[in-house]
Amino acid sequence: MRARGINYDTGTFPGNSLTRKTFDSQAVRREMAVIASDLHCDAVRISGREPERLTVAARHAADAGLEVWFSPFPVDLDPVRALALFAECAERAEAVRQAGADVVFVTGCEVSAFCHGFLPGDTYLDRLAAMVTADLDWWMSLGPVLDHVNAFLAEAAACAKSKASWQSAGRKRMATVATVQEAEPPGRHVHPSTNRRKMAGSTRLRRRLSRIFHRETTESGLGTR
Repeated sequence: MRARGINYDTGTFPGNSLTRKTFDSQAVRREMAVIASDLHCDAVRISGREPERLTVAARHAADAGLEVWFSPFPVDLDPVRALALFAECAERAEAVRQAGADVVFVTGCEVSAFCHGFLPGDTYLDRLAAMVTADLDWWMSLGPVLDHVNAFLAEAAACAKSKASWQSAGRKRMATVATVQEAEPPGRHVHPSTNRRKMAGSTRLRRRLSRIFHRETTESGLGTR
């Protein structure tokens, strides 16, 4: 395992369902210090819906010596609004990286279930309920969803990369994707078109942290300090 990490929620889900009602910068600073020293982590995935909160937490994480996984969580946003969120957050993540932090920008957060426009359902709760109660025919009907999700993730990755100055000093990372060959019903496995044994060990961590419906977004190091 390349890194030991934990997820840090800055506030997720829309409206009154916001998971973190109070967000205090100094409390975040103390919590990042605890993550680094008491929990012995060297990485933290910072998740949430608000770019400013993500940025504050990312800076405190960097000050604590943690690798930052900058992870906007676009719940119930349609693809256009989700891309706008990713674009803003990618610029903010790049600013944190330019200040000297090690940063991985995450463009995957189970988008097919949590974003609007991929699976049937007006809200994420509707979509999750449909997935829980669905029969085999429902799952087998989702073939076109794969292409839609894959196209969106490719666009999201390209958008994020366009905001980064990869020629700058520091650790350079680029998001890559592993496309699956075909959809399978529950209980069956799908396999990427590339040989996973050739992927770096860090890919395994990425899969655990950010698994998306039939699609995985991975990252690979492109340089050294």
